[in-house]
Amino acid sequence: RAGMRSLSAPEGAPRPPAGSSPVDLAAYAERAPQEARLLALNGLLGEWGEAVLHGDAVRARDRLRAVSAIAESLERRGGDATLADAVRVIRTHAGDSVTVRKLAMAHSAYTRAQRHLDQRVADSAHAAFEVAHAYAGASPALAQWAAYSRGVALFYGGARGVEALFRQVAARADPVRHPALAGRAHWSLGTLLLRRGAYAEARRRYLEAARLFRRAGEREHLGAVQAMETEALFGMGDEDTGFASAYRAIETLHPYRQGSLWLHNLLYVTAQAATARGLRRAALRVHDEGVSVAAHVRPAVHAEALLTRALARTAAGDREGAARDVEASRALIASLPPTFQRTWLEQDLRLAYAELSIRTHPALALAALDSVVSFFGSGRVRPRLNAALPRRAEANLVLGDTAAAVADLSRVAAVLDTLSGAEGAGVRASMLETARQVSDRLAMLHVRAGQASRALAALERGRASFGPTGAIAQRGEGGSLRGPPGEIAVEYALVGDTLLVFTLADTAVRLHTRVVDRHAMLRRIDRLRSALEVRQPLDSVSGDLAVLYDQLVRPVRSRLGEGVSLVLIADGEVAGVPFAALRDGARARYLVQDHTLRFANTLAEAAHPERRPEQPSRDVLFVADPAFEPREHPGLQRLPGLAADTRRIAQGYPGAVVLTGAEARRDALATALKQAGIFHFAGHAVFDDQRPVRSYLVLAPGGEAPGRLTAAEIARMDLGHLRLVVLSACQTQRSTSGRSGGFAGLSGAMLAAGAGGVVGSLWRVNDALTRELMVGFHHAYRGSGDGADALRQAQLRLLDADDPALRSPAAWAGFRYAGG
Repeated sequence: RAGMRSLSAPEGAPRPPAGSSPVDLAAYAERAPQEARLLALNGLLGEWGEAVLHGDAVRARDRLRAVSAIAESLERRGGDATLADAVRVIRTHAGDSVTVRKLAMAHSAYTRAQRHLDQRVADSAHAAFEVAHAYAGASPALAQWAAYSRGVALFYGGARGVEALFRQVAARADPVRHPALAGRAHWSLGTLLLRRGAYAEARRRYLEAARLFRRAGEREHLGAVQAMETEALFGMGDEDTGFASAYRAIETLHPYRQGSLWLHNLLYVTAQAATARGLRRAALRVHDEGVSVAAHVRPAVHAEALLTRALARTAAGDREGAARDVEASRALIASLPPTFQRTWLEQDLRLAYAELSIRTHPALALAALDSVVSFFGSGRVRPRLNAALPRRAEANLVLGDTAAAVADLSRVAAVLDTLSGAEGAGVRASMLETARQVSDRLAMLHVRAGQASRALAALERGRASFGPTGAIAQRGEGGSLRGPPGEIAVEYALVGDTLLVFTLADTAVRLHTRVVDRHAMLRRIDRLRSALEVRQPLDSVSGDLAVLYDQLVRPVRSRLGEGVSLVLIADGEVAGVPFAALRDGARARYLVQDHTLRFANTLAEAAHPERRPEQPSRDVLFVADPAFEPREHPGLQRLPGLAADTRRIAQGYPGAVVLTGAEARRDALATALKQAGIFHFAGHAVFDDQRPVRSYLVLAPGGEAPGRLTAAEIARMDLGHLRLVVLSACQTQRSTSGRSGGFAGLSGAMLAAGAGGVVGSLWRVNDALTRELMVGFHHAYRGSGDGADALRQAQLRLLDADDPALRSPAAWAGFRYAGG
């Protein structure tokens, strides 16, 4: 995407036919400045050069006159002056046959190189741009374009070191006289930054490129960088702004809908983002439009669009439609010349075919996927590789080769952490879902074979490899499993209608299985959580608490010991259970009265928690009731009582830093966090059910910075110095479906960033009730430094309170401790 020229034309501005008069060409430049510049720079000047080299003075004069007409029109309207400068150089040296011949060779080579670039023949394009640059000495503008375009050819060829070249061109190009060149350099630089995940800097480059293309009047290029900004925003996790950017880009590119490569790219990115957000039907409509646009670009792009839609249709269950797309793309690919681009598309075709046939013809699907993994395994395009690996694991599992399936899942685990949003959110979502399904099926195979340890290892692989905290399982299939010292680990998995409950004491693994009514169980969990959130009377929830105790705890109670601390590891659906409040009806006791509860993402994390040593030099940071912008967060109300409550708690920590109101800005928080050992946030948090990484803490606005800090941004921070985070806000440890769903959102992001432990909430908590719990928690924590035990002591304190409202699980069961 970094440098291919457009082959489209805007509506109402058809390309003038060969031999058009200078007047018609000038008028064309007025209507379509970008297309006119490309016609002259990439075509007519090359034809002038060829005519000079062949001694055809009449043709040379005709082509130069045509270029002059376009150049004068562009310069007159304040657009890019590359053509005007090129024409002046040629006319200035008209009497110097040696210089004119060199310029002719340069322009001829430049045009030839652009043709190679359009065909993705990178080596030939690079060689021709080298020639153009070597002979363009008398024409600085042409030399700069050749240098830039040589970098594009290197980029397409997979070479390294082009970033310095793009930075050099961006710094040297005259943004007033040559805004199109400067814009292209910033655009290409942004794309390199995007590929390595530097989304914020990439976006700044795209915004600068957009400003330059507006100056040049180059609308399609403006739309193209707006589309790339959309990718950067999605990569940053700011999907609301990303979709708004996509809409602006679509509006800009609308006149080019009959064949714009950039519009095709934009629709692809938008469809992938919609898929990742769970909007599959909407994504399919966008894919339909993408195929329509691509059909007017060229066969290779049309084939790519069809294959992308085939994958989306397969995921949506439309296998017949997917098969039609695969066959249509097969015919288009067969018509292409034998280039690297065709080889690439053939691998995409194999991937789409395997997606369709993995259940019906697993051996054929495996052969196709072997080819895809081999081709993309060299590091060409990681999203393609990561899409193929979990599918190959599935094919191997269908064929009974569990060792090969495990090996592929391990490769997915090893690279998943480096897959950026810009590389395809939809591909990532599809890859995760497939890998989790394979892990579940692998676990159930071991369960049926009576191999509890192997089943637990398979589930652990699914959690550690694909969980939001980014931990990667290094344990091999069937390798040693070990529980946390001095604690009992209890791991829950709901696979279909089978509930698996593992207990692990040291190295002893025991498994209890039972068939449950999955939907009834999930409805009970949701009903209970909702009832506690609105503080319904205990009588209305005690039945559900007892039933869930009987399902989840009673079968393994004899293995838990008396007063032993428990580490709970649960799937997303089960993670929504308020475990502390599960009630043994026979003994009239809550689970928290018998055990300290700690939650973990994986056994590996639970067994080796990173206990933070005391760091007296570190600050204790409190943020309370940020003065957010109401228009940015409609529906939220300020919580003025929190500031006073938080200051009272902070008095227990001499020298604590307290940010409230307008002080609680994003930049102030980021600065203070660097010095903190404990961080307590009391305010609003917003949880996104569809995309937990978009969940955010609500903050005060500051300058251009938004008044929010998202989970995605937190996860990219270095918070290894934080030994404790307390998120005294709503739904900061809420669960979602899928493996490790209990660590979705803000708590998972804090742990991913390195925080030692997090106290977070399962539902929308009541401020008055939470105040009492937080006071008790900090009092206990200052004495023990143990987050899990301090939370239990605070919960038991409320259970002994005189006030019935404080004794209710609604007051204390909504919070739990996760981490070491």
